Amino acid sequence: MTAQELTELLRHRPLIASVQAPGQTPLDDPGTLLRLAQASISQGVCVLRLEGTANIRHVKTITGLPVIGLIKREYPGSKVYITPTKDEVEELLTTGCDVIALDVTLRDRPNNTDLIDLVNFIHQSGKLVMADCDSVAAASTAERIGADFVGTTLAGYTERTANFASGPALDLIREMAASLSVPIIAEGRFSAPWQARAALSAGATAVCVGGALNDPIKQTAAFMQAVVRVEAPVLGVDIGGTWLRAGLFTAGWKLMQSDKVALPSSREDRLNWIRSKAEGWGAKRIGISSGGTIDPHTGIVVESKDIIPDHVGTNFYVALHHWPVVALNDGLATAWGHACLPDYSGKRVATIALGTGVGFGAADSGRILMGPQGEYPRVNDIMLVGGNSIEEVLGGAVLTLSPTDEQKKIASSIAGMTLDMVNAILMPDDVVWCGGVGLSNWLQVPGTRSPFGPDAGLYGAAALALFPPANLPVSSRV
Repeated sequence: MTAQELTELLRHRPLIASVQAPGQTPLDDPGTLLRLAQASISQGVCVLRLEGTANIRHVKTITGLPVIGLIKREYPGSKVYITPTKDEVEELLTTGCDVIALDVTLRDRPNNTDLIDLVNFIHQSGKLVMADCDSVAAASTAERIGADFVGTTLAGYTERTANFASGPALDLIREMAASLSVPIIAEGRFSAPWQARAALSAGATAVCVGGALNDPIKQTAAFMQAVVRVEAPVLGVDIGGTWLRAGLFTAGWKLMQSDKVALPSSREDRLNWIRSKAEGWGAKRIGISSGGTIDPHTGIVVESKDIIPDHVGTNFYVALHHWPVVALNDGLATAWGHACLPDYSGKRVATIALGTGVGFGAADSGRILMGPQGEYPRVNDIMLVGGNSIEEVLGGAVLTLSPTDEQKKIASSIAGMTLDMVNAILMPDDVVWCGGVGLSNWLQVPGTRSPFGPDAGLYGAAALALFPPANLPVSSRV
């Protein structure tokens, strides 16, 4: 089969089924993998991606379909494990596979294997090459040395892409499509049909899907992670512009005890206070709700206003490494807390938090609406006629504890306008108000007041750790 023939086949049937099994599992059997492959074939799949000589030979012989073959093997001193050397290529040549997939990231290969020599050897043996890449630079190298296809397989799985956004590498596909002429196979973290359609729209020729189609172990693990209660108790922490709060929660999300102090101006003083509560109360894990933008991948505060001094650069995951930790912007965390309430479970719910500052967040169908690095919707910074932002009119730092009647009137008007804007843009099932200003008796706005009262930030922080949203990168820390 030529590269042109395979490309034409994929244009008509652009779904590739990756049928692989984790070692030492019930799926790790050629007969089992054959039946999984046949299930995908019955729905129109015409190309398979398979690992291991016995599996490839068995499935290829019986189905007769084009196969992208690979061997995963680790070598000391190298992170490359997908068909890393000529030895694996020679093994694959005995299987009848049509394409050989290999790691083409810009990393040292084991045994000083020369990548160009490896690609040339595969072509001389009459096989095509799929380059498993992690970046545009790697894909460009793959095209230059003659790879017939490039894939996004390793985006997010190498050192240089460790902070890659969760979900498929759609931006990488767009970049590859803009700079390469070789066909692109999108692969990695595809879990929903719309993602596959988006990958094709972004410029991919085909989409390779594995675990979502053929790995019941992976799928079961995902469901178990979603439904099994975590180890308790959990410490919820709310870092605001006025108070630093902490609360201890049961696995059932019941607040057992809480405490607060005036916000310490020193980063280390804040962290020490959090550590003292976690240790003294015997917390097993920590959820943090805080002003600013917090990258959920790294736990680092990447942006913050001066209302929380010495905040940017704080690394919660490192500073609190004795506990599993998850940290997020306070508006997002509070919104997630409300989304976890029985009345809002599975719905689209928005939260407007009027405290010292103005926070905002929304959740929909088990996900927080946020950017890839934890960016939150900047409702607080929207400018009003007259030159003030929403936060400069509605924030408690401006209104103080005793706002004038005129301030109350203006604040209620702007709050109503903000609510109308949120409803018009997001069309949520409900909008929940919280924070000292948001819960005040004088604020005249429709909508629901938070049932958490002044502890909404604590409940939101605890919910992050107890019930992680589907788009939160859950690592070994949580």
